[in-house]
Amino acid sequence: MIFNKFVETIDKHNMISDGDKIIVALSGGPDSVCLIHLLNRLKESRNLEIYAAHLNHQIRGIEAQMDAMYVSELCNKLNIPVFIKSVDVPAYCEKNGLSLEEGARKVRYEMLYEIKRRTGSNKIAVGHNMNDQAETVIMRIMRGTGLQGLRGIEYVREDGIIRPILDIERKDIEEYCTKNELDPKIDKTNLESIYTRNRIRLELIPYMKEHFNGNVIESIVRL
Repeated sequence: MIFNKFVETIDKHNMISDGDKIIVALSGGPDSVCLIHLLNRLKESRNLEIYAAHLNHQIRGIEAQMDAMYVSELCNKLNIPVFIKSVDVPAYCEKNGLSLEEGARKVRYEMLYEIKRRTGSNKIAVGHNMNDQAETVIMRIMRGTGLQGLRGIEYVREDGIIRPILDIERKDIEEYCTKNELDPKIDKTNLESIYTRNRIRLELIPYMKEHFNGNVIESIVRL
């Protein structure tokens, strides 16, 4: 069961202590929606305070506005306070000479740290999953890496970032969202082979699964 695996990961890596105040980076996609739903189920037993943070990057027009509305409605149902910020990320990237990927990430984390400070929170939970882990390791191998890079994404960082669903596969996350009628939003740019990570996700890993190892995700994560 996905909830048990989620709790097991949290306890194994000492991610959460009773009384923690946690900001959840909530995009509205399956990963972050699953994450906040799981944390909400854990809230009472661990005496947690949970907040959500959503950034509208102003990249996808009306779709992005609808994502923000969905996030607001979801948090209202879960009785979780939500912070929503809108930033013209393309303009920010042009001004600062950053790629869209780099700029969006920088603005997003700046927002998360600001909300963490203002709420007096001590953790920021982000929704990276097992597939993200495998994609990251492949990307680092292709760019050139040492043992540190092969460690992949960290479960817990010194700055308070935690990744409670890093041991859960994307397909299981999607099934959880369907089962719990969460209806997450899909960012269509994730379905386009325009970024290195997307090409690894959409083209390279499916090829590896078909021609070499059907369990390649688990194999890479074990590595």
